[in-house]
Amino acid sequence: MKRRFFIFFIVCLLFLSSFALAAKDYKVAVAQLPTTDSYVALIKAIGEETKNNFNIEVFPMARSVYLIENNQVDFQCPLIENPDPKKAANSKFDYSTTTVYKLVFVLYSNKAKNISAEELKKGNPKNYKIETDIAHVDYFNFSCSGSPSIEASLKKVDSGAIDGFIFSITSSDKMLKSLALKNIKRQYFDTFNNKFLIAKGTKGGEIDKMLSDGMTKIKANGKYDQILGSLLKMAEKYDDWQP
Repeated sequence: MKRRFFIFFIVCLLFLSSFALAAKDYKVAVAQLPTTDSYVALIKAIGEETKNNFNIEVFPMARSVYLIENNQVDFQCPLIENPDPKKAANSKFDYSTTTVYKLVFVLYSNKAKNISAEELKKGNPKNYKIETDIAHVDYFNFSCSGSPSIEASLKKVDSGAIDGFIFSITSSDKMLKSLALKNIKRQYFDTFNNKFLIAKGTKGGEIDKMLSDGMTKIKANGKYDQILGSLLKMAEKYDDWQP
């Protein structure tokens, strides 16, 4: 009896040791946004399902991208995938294989300006003053200025200091509603794939696979919808309400 218990004890120790060795520690940078809490919860769920430990820190968007570009973190979240294949290929990072979700971008313009999203996409021929988040200035085929603050940009649009601001519907709508600005009109701009960022040259590798596996598991067990359900309703479909 004692011998059986001893063998069972050794087997348990070996199992626990192999589990501990399998788990890995990863550094994660999350962009500071009005929706940051949802991304943190999503990443924690992926860590639980893949049996890995994530050291998550929140940084301003541009800083979080800088960290993955310089291999100071193992992955970053979130950033939309550049729709221009050449620009995407020239980035200092890789986009994950898995997509976090589809994300609508909105053009917020001053009501006194008759700006068309389609006109901007043709190269902004009237040279409107447009801002976007500082990490996204390379995502458009026209010149726009980088902004470190959604709040500041929306206030500038409202006052007429700039003509328009382009950014995600989830973060910008939430800020617009909290500021109660009334001199701004909204219109659909485009829909992008929202991704994790990983180190350059590692797409298809260990971290990319872990993120894909983790996303598959949390979608299958319902955690994905539980964490992002309300956010997805806002993110993936444009609602044409006006302030």
